[in-house]
Amino acid sequence: MLCLPTVLWQGGGWVTPPVVLTIGPSDSGGGGGIQGDLRTLAALKAYGASVVTGVFAQNSRGIADVYALPGTVVALQLGTVLEDMPPAATKTGAFASAEACAAVTARARGGALPNLVVDPVLDSARGARKGVVAALERLLPHALVATPNREEASALLGWQVATPADMAGAAAQLASNGPKFVVITGGDFVAGQDAIDVMWVEGSARTLHAPRIKRRAYGSGGSFAAAIAVRLALGDSPPDAVAYAKSFVTKAIGDAAEWKIGTGAAAMDPFGWSSVALS
Repeated sequence: MLCLPTVLWQGGGWVTPPVVLTIGPSDSGGGGGIQGDLRTLAALKAYGASVVTGVFAQNSRGIADVYALPGTVVALQLGTVLEDMPPAATKTGAFASAEACAAVTARARGGALPNLVVDPVLDSARGARKGVVAALERLLPHALVATPNREEASALLGWQVATPADMAGAAAQLASNGPKFVVITGGDFVAGQDAIDVMWVEGSARTLHAPRIKRRAYGSGGSFAAAIAVRLALGDSPPDAVAYAKSFVTKAIGDAAEWKIGTGAAAMDPFGWSSVALS
């Protein structure tokens, strides 16, 4: 028997799921990029639309090469989606070129991308790529939430974000340049019992804790940002959306603890498959 998501049945009738748009690269390994985002959007009961910014030859061990799609192709994809199915929220990931980022910024500036979550994936996008950092700096002021990790924040700000105190300062500085809410993720810290993120909210820093899972997860940052976008589309406040997303990603990493997919970073289980029989 087909089991439909219960969230789509409310008050005796069907409810149309929110459209959430993800903008990022195709990831041949499936853990990150468009593929990872669409899996998260489906798990959280959103209708996922997508705009591909590039093609990444990638697996759990890393990126072998990047093919950037022309900015005109990115702009055409984006315009085609927006004219027919305007999103309730949008999430951006890696940009393989400054031109692709500029095409998205133009639409964001015009107000076509509400509840914009910007995940500045500078490592996957090869952040040293000419012009990408500067292009992201022009996109960030249009974001409601930005979710850089420590390395990405360092690249955007030009100084090393190394400690939780640095993360608070970096979040404040980035927020002063546009995004109303900034989350600096620090799950890569090797010390301590908790995975620590720092969020800038209404003029003050909040530290978010979750139990540390001692394994690097493939696509966790993108899944985190995508989950925030879904919760914003469903009406959550940004702090509530961030808290939900952190719990969601922590569970998705833990649920796949026994999976053996690839030889590099670990896979994630956003659907809770590990808790049900797959036969």
